[in-house]
Amino acid sequence: MAQAMDVMNHKIEVTMKNLTMILLISLMLSGCTSLNEVKFDSTPTSNYIGKDIKITTTSDEIIEFKVESTTDSTLSGEGKSVKMDNIKKIEIKEFSVIKSISLSSGLYILGAAIIAVIVL
Repeated sequence: MAQAMDVMNHKIEVTMKNLTMILLISLMLSGCTSLNEVKFDSTPTSNYIGKDIKITTTSDEIIEFKVESTTDSTLSGEGKSVKMDNIKKIEIKEFSVIKSISLSSGLYILGAAIIAVIVL
């Protein structure tokens, strides 16, 4: 009987380690982001360099890219270029602490539920 309990405890321990690794890997790979609209007319274009942006043009076309270079009249990156005169709205992708915490909490609860089902 004691040997059966040891085997069960070992399985639970291995499962917990696996779930912890899955949680850590998923958090590293899926850092949660939010799109935040910015007032592009008051921000120097050079501030966008290196940022992932989503542009809505005056013709309602949506263009997403990482800004690699700018001039006073254009934003460019990943083979795309948009003139400032054609921009209706700019949104910048930014890391969201709240979404990341929510994700990790949800994964933790999911892991606990899976362990409970395995044990019971």
